[in-house]
Parts: sequence; C-alpha cells; structure tokens
Amino acid sequence: MKLAVLCLVVVLTVVAADEPDIDINHADIDVPTREKVPGHKGTITVHVVPHTHDDVGWLKTVDQYYYGSQDDIYKGGVQYIIDTVIEQLVKDPKKKFIYVEVAFFKRWWEEQDKETRQQVKNLVTGGQLEFINGGYCMNDEASVHYTATIDQMSEGLVWLKEQFGGPNYNPPTIAWQIDPFGHSSAHAALSAQMGMKGLFFARMHYQDYDKRKKNKDLEYRWLSVESDTSVFTHVMWDMYWAPSGFCFDTNCEDAPMVTNKNSPEFNVYQRVQDMVDYLENQASHYRSGNIMLTMGGDFCYQNAQKYFKNLDILMEYINANTTANGFKMIYSTPSQYMDAVLKSIGALQNKTDDLFPYADGPHSYWTGYFTSRPALKGYVRDCNNVLQVCKHVEAAAEAEEKLGASSELLRLAMGVSQHHDAVSGTSKQHVANDYARRLAAGQTECEKVITSGLKTKAMYTGKLEQCRLLNESYCEVTQDGNRSLSIIVYNARVTPRVEYIRIPLSHPHYHGYNLVTQQYLQVEYIRVSAATQALNPNALPLEGVFRAELPPLGFASFRLEVSLDSESGSNPVLRSVPVYYGEDLVVESKIYKVHFDPRTGAMKMITNKLAGMSGRSDKVTQRFMEYSSSTGDKVDKQPSGAYIFRPLNDSPDDLGDPILTDYIPGEEFTEIWQTFPDGWISQVTRVYNDKFYIEVEWTVGPIPLDHGREIISRYDTSLSTNKTFYTDSNGRELVERVLNKQPTWDWNVTEPIAGNYYPVNTRATLVDSKKGMQLTVLTDRSQGAASLGEGQVEFMVHRRILKDDYRGVSEPLNETANGQGLIARGKHWLFYSDTLSYHMHRDIGLDMFYKPTVVIGNEGELGVPSWNFFKGSTPASEYLNVVTLQKIPSAENTTSLLVRLENTLPSSEGGKPISVRLDDMFGTPGKWQGYQELGLAADRDIEKVVDYKSHTQYDDTDTTTITLQPFQIRTFVLNFLTNDTENTF
Repeated sequence: MKLAVLCLVVVLTVVAADEPDIDINHADIDVPTREKVPGHKGTITVHVVPHTHDDVGWLKTVDQYYYGSQDDIYKGGVQYIIDTVIEQLVKDPKKKFIYVEVAFFKRWWEEQDKETRQQVKNLVTGGQLEFINGGYCMNDEASVHYTATIDQMSEGLVWLKEQFGGPNYNPPTIAWQIDPFGHSSAHAALSAQMGMKGLFFARMHYQDYDKRKKNKDLEYRWLSVESDTSVFTHVMWDMYWAPSGFCFDTNCEDAPMVTNKNSPEFNVYQRVQDMVDYLENQASHYRSGNIMLTMGGDFCYQNAQKYFKNLDILMEYINANTTANGFKMIYSTPSQYMDAVLKSIGALQNKTDDLFPYADGPHSYWTGYFTSRPALKGYVRDCNNVLQVCKHVEAAAEAEEKLGASSELLRLAMGVSQHHDAVSGTSKQHVANDYARRLAAGQTECEKVITSGLKTKAMYTGKLEQCRLLNESYCEVTQDGNRSLSIIVYNARVTPRVEYIRIPLSHPHYHGYNLVTQQYLQVEYIRVSAATQALNPNALPLEGVFRAELPPLGFASFRLEVSLDSESGSNPVLRSVPVYYGEDLVVESKIYKVHFDPRTGAMKMITNKLAGMSGRSDKVTQRFMEYSSSTGDKVDKQPSGAYIFRPLNDSPDDLGDPILTDYIPGEEFTEIWQTFPDGWISQVTRVYNDKFYIEVEWTVGPIPLDHGREIISRYDTSLSTNKTFYTDSNGRELVERVLNKQPTWDWNVTEPIAGNYYPVNTRATLVDSKKGMQLTVLTDRSQGAASLGEGQVEFMVHRRILKDDYRGVSEPLNETANGQGLIARGKHWLFYSDTLSYHMHRDIGLDMFYKPTVVIGNEGELGVPSWNFFKGSTPASEYLNVVTLQKIPSAENTTSLLVRLENTLPSSEGGKPISVRLDDMFGTPGKWQGYQELGLAADRDIEKVVDYKSHTQYDDTDTTTITLQPFQIRTFVLNFLTNDTENTF
C-alpha cells in the first residue's frame, strides 16, 4: 500500500539514438560550486538501489498483480517486471537490483526454463541480484502473531536456500520493511534472530522523523532487552520511492534524461542540478559519508531498459563531476550500504521501544487498521492454529501420501495473508475476499490431513470431520440426532490442559463417556442464544458442554451415545433462572467471585479467592460505546477509513444500558446473556468453575449504516494505573504505553483519541503497583486498544465507515455479508490477580492461541482412545512452547523434524531457564541420529546468527540436553534413522 501512486500512466520518449549527445566531461557543464555538505569531509558515496515494491495483494489480488490483469485498476504485471530486470542485469554486469517478495518470485521461477534459471543463479552468485528480506511477503507488524511471522519468513528464506544455496550462497541479511504502517520491537528482535543484520523502513511518525532528521539520528541500533538482540536500523529518506521527477518507468510521468543539446527537450543540466540539490539535502541529515538512494517504487521496472538507461545517464553525469559536486554514485544494495556505514560511523544511538502509532500528519493517525476487517483478522488467527496442528499430524504420519493432502496450501495462504495489506484489513474488498478464499482452500486441505491422521492414530473405523463453525453452533456431522458421536480432541500444547468442549447438538438425548478413563462423562446442555441463531440460521438449537482433560501434544477421545428410545436418555437443559433485583447477582467459581448488575447483567466487581488474595477485589465494569467517524472538517479534511482512525468527537457515545436476558447457572460454568439497545450487539459472559479467566464473548453487527461507526468495548476498573497500560508486541514482549507520551521524543498531541491507540495482538494489561493487583484482557485476534482514563482500557472490536481515507484504496470500509452489514464475533478473556501471579497470563495466552482441535465421527468405533507426541522423560514446563513441529525433506530412511522451542516467560516476569532433552522429547521415531541448530528462520546455521560458544554455554551436549534462556526461541532439526515399514512415532 502506498500513500501516493508513483508509477502513473503517461509514456515519455527518450531522444533518438542518432541525435548527437553532449560530452559528459565538457567544461561548460554547469555544476554546483557551493561548499560541500556541512559535516562531511571528502566525497559522499551515493548507493543507488534499484528496486520494486510488489504488494502481495492490495488493489488487485495476488494473481491479478502477477499476471497484469485488471488494467483498469492498475497497469502492469509482476511477471514482466522480473522478465525485464533479469534481461538488463544479464546485459550489463555493473547493474544491480534487489527483490523482496518470494510469493511472486517463486511463481515466476517455476515458469522458467533451465537456461533462464541458470542465468538467475549466476546473477545471484555474482551479487547483481540480491534478495532482501526473503520472506514470502513483507508482513505487517501490528496485526501479525509472531508465530505467523516466523512461518512466512521461513517459507520464503528456506525456498531461496533450496534454489540458490551452495558454498557461495549468502542468505539475506537485511529486513526490508519499507511499507508497513508502524514497526514493532518484536519484529526487530525476530529479524535479528533470523540472521538479519540490518532493518530498513520508511514509515515513522512525522514528529519523530523530524526530530531524528534534525539530530542526524535516522540510523540507530534497535535493542531488545528481553530477547538480548540488536539490529542496525535505517530510516529511509523521503519514503522508499525515487526522488520526485526521477521515476523513469513506463508508467511514470517524469521526463527522461535528454542529453542532445540540439533538442528542444534538452534537460540534462537541470536534471543533474536537481539531483545534486536533493542529494545534498539528504546527506546533511545522515552522519556517515554514505547515503542510500532508492530508485523504484510500487510495481516499478515494468520497462527496466528504459529505467536503467536514464539512470545510467544521470549517474554518469554526476560521477563525471564528483570533484565539483561532492558525490559519487554507484549501483549498490542495502547490505552493501550498511557495511559501508558501519565502517565509517561511530557509536549509534540505541532504541528499545517501538514505532507505534504511525502518523503522516497532525490528524492522520494510522490506528484504525489495528481493527479493520475483524472477521478476517479472526480467521487468520484461527487458520494459524489449524496450520500448526496440521503440521503436527503430518510429522506423525506413517507416510505423507497416505494423508491424501498436505499443509502446503495453507502454509502458502498464511504466508500471503501476513502481508501488510492483508491481515491489516487495508485492501480492497474483492482482494480481502481472495485472501479468505485462499485460507479456506488451505484449511480444507489441512482438515483432510488432520482427520486422516487422527483417524489412523485413533484406529477409528468411520469417517471423521472437523466443524469450522463451532463458534456459530453449527456442525454438519452432528445434525443427525439419530447417531452416536465419537469426539477426538487434540491439544497442540506441550503441557497437559483442561478445556471445556462445546458440541452443537439437535437434542439432549445422549449419554456421555470418557473413552480414556472408561467413566461416565458429565455433559451439560445449554440452548443456543438468539444472537447465535441470527448469526447462522442453520445453528443447532443446543450445545453439549463437557470438561476434557487433554494430554500434551496429543488427543483424548469421548463418546456421546444417543439414547432416543429410553427415558434415561433425556437430559435436562440448563434453564435461565430468575434474578432478584434488590441485590447483586453473584457468580462464584473456585477462583473468582464476580458481581453483576441484576437488571443489566453488567459486570461490577471481581474478587480473586485464591490463597493470599482472599478478599482482594476491584471494580471492573464493561460497556459498549462508539466513536462516530469523522468525514473531515474545517481543521483537516482527513476522514476516518480503513487505515486512519479519526473520531468526530473527543469522547465516545454510550450505546445504552444492556438488558440481562438470561442467567444460566450450571455445575461447571455459569453464563450471563445480555442484549443491547437496537439489538445489533449482544454478549455472553462465562465463568468456568476452574479457569483463571472470565470469558466475555461479544457479537457486534450489523452496524447501522446511518453514519460511520467505530465500536469499542471499554473496561473501567478501580485500579490506579498512573495513566499507563501495557500492550503485547506481536504476542511477545509487553510494551509500556503512557497516555499522551512517547518515550524518546516530545509529542505534540493533536489527536488525543486516535493518537493513544496501540495494536494489541494477544493482550493488554492494567497494573496497580501500589495495590499489587493487575487485570489482563486477552484477545482472540488483533485489535486496537487505548487507556484514556485511570484504570481504564478500551478495545475497538468492529468498524463500519462510509468514506475512504485517501490512502489509495479508494473505497470505504463497509463490509457486508448476506445482504447486510458484517456481523463479527470474538472473545476477551479477563485474568485478574495479584502482580506476583501476573506471569500466569503467558500460560493462559497459550491456551487462547492454541484452541483445542475437535474432530467428530458418527458412524464408527475408536480403537485407541488417547495418544500423544510428547514422550519427554520429565513433564514440560507450562512456559515451554513448541512453536513448530514439522516434518521436512530428508534423506532416504531418515526422518527429519523441524522443531522450534520457546521459553515464553521473560526474565522481567520471573522467567527461569528451561532444560529440554531433545533425543527423547518425541519418543523414538527411529534411531537417534543427532541434531543441528539453525537460525530462527531455519535457512542458515546458528553460527551465522550468534556467537555459538556463548549461545550453547548452558547446554549439555553429552545428553543432548539444551537450555532455553528466558524468552528464548531456538530452532533445531532432529534426525532419526527409520525404514519404510516403521511408523514415524
């Protein structure tokens, strides 16, 4: 996505070849004679970096961009860019080019013949073509989960190694994040752990940029205290496109370089002078004797011959007069530029915070996209969970081909969906639909893998199915109430867990059995809400809810035996109980006592009952409110839109008191149902008997269309928070946010609401340090959040806006489904405790992220009721996470597993080292052959990323026991000798 379209639609003609050109060394060339750039001695090297920025979907779908279709939206195609660039690089060994998006390059590569592929390999080996970033896409940094970032980067980087790897292969060392709309500290740390030495980006809050420009601090070192990493960071000059007037592509309006003095179009003197002025200004704001000149832009180099020809002329003229103008231009790459800077500059300033929010004007805060397209954001998160389970099952399969499908399609769809115009919600509607289509196709393939794999492990004699719409109380396989149900529940965590499983049912006439313990299973039946029936007219009328104890990285099985013909088969359905208006409605569990208003069902107070906290209570209330979207005003014409959040007023409008429609107590859980005025918002609050969280399930929509509305759920507490709250960075470290304050620069607050919104990927926290209590709200998708008052936090859950915000999409954010506005449903989990127990939010967060996978059959019998991957000799820590468990290509009769292990608890939250024995972690899939440690993206040896001796100093190599330091992620390939007839596990 771009702020301005650079490559437009006018074709200009370069002078004919037979007209006389001037001598570039002629004495009468008018060159600058002023003093050289202040603060710089000697000649400044200008690193000219030809590049194209190819969005993996935005205004057009991935396929439309690649093939060049839909010219009415945008002219040109990525395949032609790569064609013409390769042709020019082959012709001239002095030229260089960088390419970024592997999603496009991989497709192009697969269409090439052997000769062309060899030419490209030669260009890569010779340093003319350099892959930068190397991920499948250029991912967003606000709305992505760290596991998805790792996966998409690994997908691209490993593919590059497979095609170009060899003794002379140099993997990408630059994180090229030139277009995302703000930058996270977690992404910087992850980049360093992948082996990236530099991070280059273009978008920064305009006030921060102006300060850094003035102080010559546009280059610094970005540190992560929690992850113990650092990366050289470069803030680009004037975004990432060519200087104004110097875009030479077919779709640009800029004039060519005309050197023929006899032509009325002669302009080379003025063009050279304009460029020298530009370079002089840029160089005056950087410290080293090197500056980087990006020559390119969105989908540029459709005609590389034209672009390079004009660029050559410009460079030749400036280089011919280096002594006078003080500049020497060379074809270069970001990695070459970084090396030159680090050799010529002293100590760099350090930075530890992040770069949110981004604003490009006083009333233009890019904080709306933190929430835009909430259904897509939720779907991406759900598909991430499906993908991890899919890879687990593939790793355990006897032979991959027996599964009838693979994870590849979903891996690639997830790679595309992390793009900074995909999960961000900032594409055109038809493109968002295409992202969802890709995910759905990949999910279908992975469902085949999961059901086939679990069927084999459970020795189930019938057909198993997954139910995608469990959150809408619909499942095709359970519709037939005449059949008994076999239910397999898989746990993707490496620790045992207890979950409450909800199965859509047509009636309550079942007997429940735990097939693992061979004991009766208590099932509570509850009717489906009116809101759910409105969400899905096919929703089944009941849900059966039961408590499931699940093994680590494995499954447990249950059975609902239908008993229609006997009276004993009829089970009571939980009823709504009348409440007394004269006193609070109090719901108690083993952990919490929660007070609700008896008329509205609104939460009023939470008490934590655990030892040491008995009687520790705080007011906690929740309301839905809305901001009316600005359509522009006299102060600024900027409206709210897909990117921009600009409320009409400085405070939200209350959406009225809800009505308590149902109070439904049960033995294992209690539900409070609310409906809000006008009927388009409803909510269910669930208190489970033994859970450390209170579940708040919200349903919002269809939002009325009378004006732009941005809906928030606000929690008010009695906690004293000193105008501070904390948000996660891509699900990793927590970042302190102080109202109206930035940690490294003086902020002139011009948008007090939108400017204080931050991205929340998994959680936000309020802390009362004097009282020693905290409230963490965990989210099931990325959302925008703010703390605008003491002890207060609000989450934007849905948006429907009637104007475009002038950032290129050219359509309003007005999502519809089934002829009406989109309905979004999601969950918040509230975790309230003393600060000594605060670390538990990490464990709870893993439970929310790794939702249990449920597969159901109605026509067979189970032979193996329980099974698990994890075979460790000692139980795993609740803070150990298996980020990746994936079978990868290996030699014949060998099984190789790619395994990423994470210690999820940082030192600041009491994290301690975790030891893991690798050779017995997953049982004996064969004879142990050893392991290799790789960088985080699994494309290079760990020695190329860190100091290996220091990195492994706490490992016990004699027993293959490795140690994960607090908050550390380590990546391994585990090798086992197998044969064709053995099961992998």
